[in-house]
Amino acid sequence: MKCISDLTIADLAESPIWRYEEGTGSRALVSATDRSELSRADDEVYLAATDFELFDGSRYPGYCFPVDDSGIDYLQPALFGPSGHVNFWTEEPGDPDELADRWQSIGKGTGQVFPVAFRCRVPVDHRTISGWIAGVESSRELTVAIRELPGDSEADSVAGPATLERPPAARPVESRQRGGNVEKRTARRRPAEMTVEFTQDALHGTGVAENVTRRGMFVRSARTPTPGPQVRLTVHLPGGRQLVLTGRVVRQAGDPSSRGFGLRLVDDFPNYDSLFPRHRNR
Repeated sequence: MKCISDLTIADLAESPIWRYEEGTGSRALVSATDRSELSRADDEVYLAATDFELFDGSRYPGYCFPVDDSGIDYLQPALFGPSGHVNFWTEEPGDPDELADRWQSIGKGTGQVFPVAFRCRVPVDHRTISGWIAGVESSRELTVAIRELPGDSEADSVAGPATLERPPAARPVESRQRGGNVEKRTARRRPAEMTVEFTQDALHGTGVAENVTRRGMFVRSARTPTPGPQVRLTVHLPGGRQLVLTGRVVRQAGDPSSRGFGLRLVDDFPNYDSLFPRHRNR
């Protein structure tokens, strides 16, 4: 078992998949596995060896958490630089000087770094996870408020059709199919902030849902379920309506200002999908 900040190129060359054990941030603990591929059906959380190519063409090895690739806060990509890990996701926004120092640690300026192409070496359900990173993002920057959801039936126990204002996208969100590989540009979350209740075995808690995607959400809460066992989540919507979901924890955040957990849905919930407006091709 190793602290994630102590992982090396040699570690991932020997074992390309490592299982998350406990902890948060750079203090999180991971352990090597003998697995060669991953699946969205996995009960546990894994990181996998990943290749990065900067805008100037230079290449670096690193890792990401590829099972949920719906946003950079789930992927949490990082490359190995000469003086340590260089992360593209942080809990707190980085100031310009800190970010400049981050790129200087690999001998680059910002203009030489972005956009960054990434490609995971480990398949997830027989597909390759790859895409583009447009810049460093943080949990603070992804937190936005929800508009009131329409619907006047208080008897409804699930969410009906909703119209959400989509925030300006940092980059396109559509997937592109190329030779059997799915390429994505990581995208910001849909706006959301809703009160939720959750249970996991004997644990009961409440929180606020934020950063909702088609595959899950981040729940801000003082109590955090553990990865592995399923979590039953009840989302409280305007008009007394409720949306009941089931998912698994894919990450935990221990920072006092953003304490909570990332939840990945374990099944398709049609009424949940109705929270998202359809895309219109341009």
